[in-house]
Amino acid sequence: MATKNIFSKHLPNVKLATRFDADGNEIQVEKREDEEQKRKEQDIIDTLVGAGYYRAHIQGLSSFDKIVGGMTWCIEACDYDVNVDLLFHENLTIGQKIALTEKIVGVLPRMKCPFLIEPHQIQGLDFINIFPVVQWLVKRSVENRSKKADTLRKLAATQFQNHFTLESDRELQRLRLKQLAYLQAIESKYLPKRQFKQRKAAGGGWIPVRPKDATDQEISDGVRSLDDGTETGAEDEEEDEEDATVSTEKEHNIPVELTDADQLKLSKRYDDIKQKISSDVVENVSERNRVKSQLALKLALEKKLELALGECAQLRITVQEEERELQEASDRKETLEEEIRNLDNLEITENNQKILDHVKELVLKNERMKKQETQFKDNCKKELAELQQKIEKAETSTPDEDMVELQRQLDMELERLKSLRLQLAKKNRSYVAIKRQLDTVPDRTELAQYQRRFLELYNQVSAKHRETKQFYTLYNTLDDTKLYLEKEMSLLNSIYDNYANAMQTPHSREQFVQQFETIVEGIRATKAKLKKKCDDEKAKRDGLNAQLLCLVEQQRKYAATVKQLTMECQRNETLMQHLKVLKAAHASTQQQ
Repeated sequence: MATKNIFSKHLPNVKLATRFDADGNEIQVEKREDEEQKRKEQDIIDTLVGAGYYRAHIQGLSSFDKIVGGMTWCIEACDYDVNVDLLFHENLTIGQKIALTEKIVGVLPRMKCPFLIEPHQIQGLDFINIFPVVQWLVKRSVENRSKKADTLRKLAATQFQNHFTLESDRELQRLRLKQLAYLQAIESKYLPKRQFKQRKAAGGGWIPVRPKDATDQEISDGVRSLDDGTETGAEDEEEDEEDATVSTEKEHNIPVELTDADQLKLSKRYDDIKQKISSDVVENVSERNRVKSQLALKLALEKKLELALGECAQLRITVQEEERELQEASDRKETLEEEIRNLDNLEITENNQKILDHVKELVLKNERMKKQETQFKDNCKKELAELQQKIEKAETSTPDEDMVELQRQLDMELERLKSLRLQLAKKNRSYVAIKRQLDTVPDRTELAQYQRRFLELYNQVSAKHRETKQFYTLYNTLDDTKLYLEKEMSLLNSIYDNYANAMQTPHSREQFVQQFETIVEGIRATKAKLKKKCDDEKAKRDGLNAQLLCLVEQQRKYAATVKQLTMECQRNETLMQHLKVLKAAHASTQQQ
């Protein structure tokens, strides 16, 4: 296959700038020299510096780093919520540059940018088309920063009001406290008076009853409290009787359906039976049970011992048989090895190895000759039979039959020719396919281009993988935040729901306060745990950053070493050529 240089075509006013990739390989990049492009580049840098992106003043950065870094800075300053992560680092690879430019171009339409731009224009540094986009982004970022400043100013005023109080506000607060004290005094003076009571009905339940002197509304608090105390005492006596009955039922396992007289009889009988049983009888029974259990355990252990002894005897017999078989096999092996050594010594000592090889060759040749002789005899017999058949046919055949025979042979030959042509066509097709496969094998230039493209694809895939991992991390973080917020909301709701019930009595209030302190301690412990986890992750991140810096430094050293090695190889080639020329000149002088 004829090779051609795919990089041989050059555009006018184009300079090939030499660069080196991460592996130290030389890369040729087309860079257009144009006055208008330089002027637009300077305008873009001035615009970014005027907007506050002072990094564009650094002389060591490339134009791509300055422009793309400024666009990334403007988009981040706009606080626009997009589903991408605009990460930017210096000295990006080709795949990372392509991915970053594609992200920027994908974000611009969502920000309603009126100017259109393509990723290859940013990567190719087409400053004429980049300038209006950068100008619009700078204007948008300045407006967004002014809005953010207003918001922060309002937030500062709000925080000031939360932490500091003016004199007028203090006067208003004092007035409200005084009014609240007056209101509480009035409420305590005019307390509510009781109009009804709840009394127990004859058939069960409670009914409201108006007191006898309620119409006059002159019932004193002492009489009311006395009545309430009497009723409460009666109710307490009834409850004590019920509790005693229930405890007796639980202690003696008496069914609830029995009457009181039956329950008393059963409980008395149960107590008499318990008193009759003496402690000596209980001790004798326990000692007898212990002896029986020891005897049963002894019998079980004796049975296990007998089984173990029987298994041990069987295992000993089996081990002896295996040892005997092993000894026989080892003796047989030794005898065979001894015979093999004797045979080897015999061949070596008699010095007849060549004769033995020659005899083996003759034996094989004799067998081959016998096979060929039998095959030749079979072929001769077949040919003789065919010739005899032809002679018989020739003696008995007529001209018409000869013509038919010749026509049949001609048809057979035509069929054979047709089959041979088909085979030839098949061979030609296979030849063309093989030739096409050979033509598809790339040369060195194409292989280098394929390698470069595969590296770019690998970098792009790795960038996409890293971006996907960041999305997963962001999702997990937001999910944890949502979970903690839901817990906080449920906790606040439970506190709000139980506050009214907890404030009714002092005991419930103390329990509520204790529960609240327990919840606060749990929240503090959770906060400390999460803070520790955050510190661990930060330490891990710092370690990985340090490792990354070391690897980047090694990569730079490797690229510099490869470059130096390439220069030394070129120098070696030139010196070798010069040495060949000197040798040729010296040889020509000697011949003369």
